[in-house]
Amino acid sequence: MRRCFTLLTVLVLCASSGCDDKNKEEVADVIVLSRSSVAFAQKGGTTTVAVATPSDWKVSCPDDWVTLASEEGLLTISATSNTTDNVRNSKITVETAGDKQEIAVHQAFSWETVLLSTTASEEISLDSEGESVLFTVVSNGQWSVTSDADWVSVESDPVSGTVRVGAPRNPDAHRNATLTVRATKGSATESCKVTVSQISREENPYYQMLGYYGLHAENWYYGREPIGVSGTGTFCTVEEKEYRKSFYIKNLFLTGTVVEATYDKNTQTMSIELGRLCYTREISPTVSRFHYLYSINMQGGGFHNGMLTGRLGEGYNDDADETRKAILLNGFESPYTTLGIIGYQEQQWLSFGDLYYATGTMYLVDWDIPADTGTAPTSVTRAADGIAPSGSTFPVSKH
Repeated sequence: MRRCFTLLTVLVLCASSGCDDKNKEEVADVIVLSRSSVAFAQKGGTTTVAVATPSDWKVSCPDDWVTLASEEGLLTISATSNTTDNVRNSKITVETAGDKQEIAVHQAFSWETVLLSTTASEEISLDSEGESVLFTVVSNGQWSVTSDADWVSVESDPVSGTVRVGAPRNPDAHRNATLTVRATKGSATESCKVTVSQISREENPYYQMLGYYGLHAENWYYGREPIGVSGTGTFCTVEEKEYRKSFYIKNLFLTGTVVEATYDKNTQTMSIELGRLCYTREISPTVSRFHYLYSINMQGGGFHNGMLTGRLGEGYNDDADETRKAILLNGFESPYTTLGIIGYQEQQWLSFGDLYYATGTMYLVDWDIPADTGTAPTSVTRAADGIAPSGSTFPVSKH
C-alpha cells in the first residue's frame, strides 16, 4: 500500500539573524528535518527539505537517480524520470558529528500511480482564540480535503495546491478533528489523514501566565539592610496587554508601578526589559520622582538595566505551604543579583529605605487572593504594599 507523506513541524533552533558559537555549543547537536520522506512522479522532479541543526552537516544518497544540493539549511532533492517497470526506493542520509537522520525517497513507475503528499504537520494545533494554518498538497491526480468536524473550516485551492485550515475561538474544552486528503487518477485512489486539534483557553500558555502573584525570593533587603530570610515580600498582577505579544505587571514592589513585558509565543517566554520608567509620583508642584525597575548590586551600590526572562513552572507558596504555578525569573548577572525600585529626582538617583528589595533566586508564585480585594496576604517578609516612599532615600550611582 502506498503511503501519504506529511511534513514534520520544523523546530527553529536559531533566529534568522544567526547564532554565535556560544549559543551553538549550548544547543543539543540534533538534526530536525521538515520531512522524513519525499515522493516523486514517474517523470521525476525536484523538492526541498528544511534541515535545522546547530552543527555543520553533510548529505549523501547511494543511488545516482537521486541528486542532492544543500545550502543554508535547505536540502534540494531531484529525481530523474523512472523508465523502469517498478517503484524506485532510496534513502538519503543527513549527518552531523553527533546525529544522523534519514529521508525515505519513493518514485512511481506508472502515470496511473497516484502521487500524494502534503506539507501539513503530523498534527496541526490551533490557538484557543482562533487561528488558521496553510499547507500544500502535491498530487498527480484530482484531490480534495474533507473534515469530520464542523468547527473546522477547510478552504482548498487546486490551482495553487494550497489548503487553509482554521477555527474560530474555542468556547469549551480541548477538541480534535481529522482531515482526509483524497486524490484520484483514473481508477486509482490514494488518501491520507491529518489530525487537527484546538486547545482550550485554560490550556493557552499565554493566558496561563495571567494572574495574581507574590514575588518569592531567596533573600530580602529592607532598604539597605539584609533581612536574611527567604519568602514572599511583594505582590503584583500579570495582566493582558496585547494578546500573545505582551503583558502588564502591575504594583510590583510599589503600588502604582506598571512594568511592561513582551511574550514569545514560540518559546512561551516572558521578557522584562529593566531600566524603563514604571511609575511617576508628584512630590510637589515643581518636583516629580521617577521610578524604575533595575537589577542592583547591593554590595557595591550600583545598578544597571538588562533583560529578565520568565517561564512557567512551579514555586513555593509561603501561606499555602505548597508548590504552585510560578513564573521562574532568570537573567541576573553577578554582582547585580537584586531586583527592586530605583528612583530619580532632581538629577539624582535614589534607593529607598522603606521598600523591600529581592535578591538571589526568585520567582512569581500564584496566589489565591485577587489583587482587587485591596488586601495583601501574609508573607514571610511583608513588604510595604500600597505605601509610596516619601523619605529614607539613599543616593546611588548607575553603572
